[in-house]
Amino acid sequence: MTPINGYLVAQESAWRIPPYAREMLWMQQGAHAAQTHGDRGAFSLTVPGDPQAPLFLVWGTAGGPPLTLWHRPEAAPFVVGWQGTASIGGFIERLHVLETHHIEVVAAEIEGALLQPDYRHLPTLAQMRESPFRRLPEPELVGERRYIYPVLAPTDSALADYLHHAMVSELAVNCFVTLAPQDGNWHALVGLPLLLESLTLLAPGYRARLG
Repeated sequence: MTPINGYLVAQESAWRIPPYAREMLWMQQGAHAAQTHGDRGAFSLTVPGDPQAPLFLVWGTAGGPPLTLWHRPEAAPFVVGWQGTASIGGFIERLHVLETHHIEVVAAEIEGALLQPDYRHLPTLAQMRESPFRRLPEPELVGERRYIYPVLAPTDSALADYLHHAMVSELAVNCFVTLAPQDGNWHALVGLPLLLESLTLLAPGYRARLG
């Protein structure tokens, strides 16, 4: 067994884990899990000595929906540098329209899983210099299990329109989200408040990738 000690958030980062989330985050590898603590997410986890097995950051309880993953660190303490973001792929199973503080929001239930860590977004200048950009087959999602991720967007935004279109057309989506801040009381709406930052709709032929 190998102990792994560290922090989710770097000391120099301006971002901190919001108070509502500080009792909701766990680091997990296989059957071994430990809750994080404080505004930087301090953790201490003892795991088997498998250097290939990833570490997952999960929500709510051990075995909860994963938000991101990392591979075994070489340095100690392990400072992840997380900024509250997650990248997930799946299908929209339900849309809810809610109102909070006189703001109407759409809450989409995404049934899916994490995208692979090496998922390629739009190409950068450096990537275009390396070779002509070519979209390879969409990466598989991480693992076999699927989870429900609630994703929030203002009803008057283009993001909300495309969420509705994706559900009606049964298109797979890739969602790039950020854990909601304490301000706004988003966590009173749903127990995992993920604010949608950007969205990718996939052609119908990609549906097979979810099994």
